[in-house]
Amino acid sequence: MDLNVAMDTVINLEGKLNDQAFFDDINKFARTMMNGFTQATGKALHRLKKSKPSEDTVKQMVEGIPYSLTYKRAANQRLPIQSAVWDTDSIKYLPILAKEGIKHNVGGRDKRGGLLAVVPSGNDHNYWNTLQLLASAPDPSNVIPFDTACLNAMKELRKAGLLVKTDIKYLLCLACHPAARMRFEYLAGWDSDSLMARTHKGLPYAHHIIKYESLASFTMYLRASLKYYPRQIGCLFLKDNDGKTAIKRAIKNHGRDKTFKAIQECIPTDTTLPILHHAAKNAPEYFNEFSVRYPSAIYLRDENGRSFKQVKLAASTYESDCLFFLTLSDDEIAEVDPVTKQYPFLTAATAGTGNLLTAYFLLSKNPSLLDRYREQVTRERTEEQEGASTKKRARE
Repeated sequence: MDLNVAMDTVINLEGKLNDQAFFDDINKFARTMMNGFTQATGKALHRLKKSKPSEDTVKQMVEGIPYSLTYKRAANQRLPIQSAVWDTDSIKYLPILAKEGIKHNVGGRDKRGGLLAVVPSGNDHNYWNTLQLLASAPDPSNVIPFDTACLNAMKELRKAGLLVKTDIKYLLCLACHPAARMRFEYLAGWDSDSLMARTHKGLPYAHHIIKYESLASFTMYLRASLKYYPRQIGCLFLKDNDGKTAIKRAIKNHGRDKTFKAIQECIPTDTTLPILHHAAKNAPEYFNEFSVRYPSAIYLRDENGRSFKQVKLAASTYESDCLFFLTLSDDEIAEVDPVTKQYPFLTAATAGTGNLLTAYFLLSKNPSLLDRYREQVTRERTEEQEGASTKKRARE
């Protein structure tokens, strides 16, 4: 018997055959048949990694039998979109499944077609959703192809508005491991502010990575932060709420030698970044280690135009350096700090708790600086008064 002929016959009998029981039986058989179509198609969607159909074919399947998207695999109760996230050959179908799934609330309301539905799992990650797995899942035996496939799927989801910038705060830390390098770099580039500004479990992202992940993950994070925040030396001296720097936490967790080796992988010895300035200001306890590895950085200026010695003087971290003042040249003693607009003797007197003996020593090397400072203050006050008078006349 031809099924198409049978269906046409039933349709033609409607309105002609006065036998409701017949039509009730046909409807019952039709529902059974539709359930069979849905089940068969759902199973096929779970086998995409093996069958490898074209994307147009998958689109045709889910558009024609949309409820197949909700068919859960008996073995693990995963949706088809969740089965697709685990294999290089099936990840490319994930955007198609999500786009169609959102029309039918797959995974529940506001779950983006199953992207935000929790993935049933017997391991510690049973609270992760499909999108989180897409951004972070590894395939140790097929690292680059798998990472590439996941990244391409993420780009397609972004184009469709199914991956949005606010998702990054839930994905960046998860993606920070070597097997998800391309995905991590993509997310970091999309929202570079998150690298320095976001927190996770009460810690800045960088500190969270150091505390809970491998040294390789921290190296990845440091390299990314250096790309977008080079003058701050990336996240290396980023502080947590207790004032602990990232480098201090890294040394505690991974050891001094391994940490500095990782830093040197990201920052070459001949760097043009003012790394010693930041070390002197934010991590003076490790300054010797930095100075041995980056000796030429002592001649650089920081992002504010300050010399290394100006930074060290302003931060009051010179006490342990008995030769600091003896090595100051006449030009350095007479140079105005570009940030405070003060001569070194004034910076010594006002920075931190102040050191009048140091200020006197510096002033004794060039007493004329006091007269220059008086002239500078007088000039600035005169300019302020003239400016205030001009504004007053303009108002009148």
